[in-house]
Amino acid sequence: MGKNSTVVFLGPSLDSEEAAGRLQARYLPPIRRGDLPAAIAEGARSIGIVDGEFGQSLAVSVMEIRSALEHGVRIWGAASMGALRAAECRSVGMVGVGWIFEQYTEGFLKADDEVALLFDSETHRAVTIPLVNVRWALRIAIQEGVISEPSEAPLVQFARSTRFTERTFQTLLESTGGSAFDEEMRSLIDFMKKNPLRIDRKRLDALFLLDAIRESIALAEP
Repeated sequence: MGKNSTVVFLGPSLDSEEAAGRLQARYLPPIRRGDLPAAIAEGARSIGIVDGEFGQSLAVSVMEIRSALEHGVRIWGAASMGALRAAECRSVGMVGVGWIFEQYTEGFLKADDEVALLFDSETHRAVTIPLVNVRWALRIAIQEGVISEPSEAPLVQFARSTRFTERTFQTLLESTGGSAFDEEMRSLIDFMKKNPLRIDRKRLDALFLLDAIRESIALAEP
């Protein structure tokens, strides 16, 4: 299967150069309404959806995905918009990959803003921190004894109280507002800064998606 028949919609979740080293594909910016049928019209038969636009423009719709699947196009989703749509469309054949997708399907995550963030429109680099990465960082930090388990729920609530367009290390630190959780939040932020790759759950799930597509294509080859 050629490069042009495999398309991945990718943005702030994973650097495109790192992605290209993992899977030979045509990498397109975060998906918007209309991008999916356009890619199919240009020959795409295997499509990965990682990142997509939420408020900047209309999001890719369930109907677009359903129509593509009915016409034999294979679609995977993970990490961000891909995880959301995969959770909604798994019953009609979209393949979800990764921890974030699983959290949505099991009902532990419900809101779109869990994966939402602000990103630079030109470089597609993340400017703010998605709540789901805070959750994942907390999970690891608790396992390693950096954060106490009873602090998990309050710290998540403090992080959630900051809008996704404004959630940075500084605003996370300010969110505890002089409460008893100031020191725990500071410890969490220090942990996140020291372990940027380990705590970036969206990046990890995006890599899983690329591996899943590559393996599927390899199995389909004669």
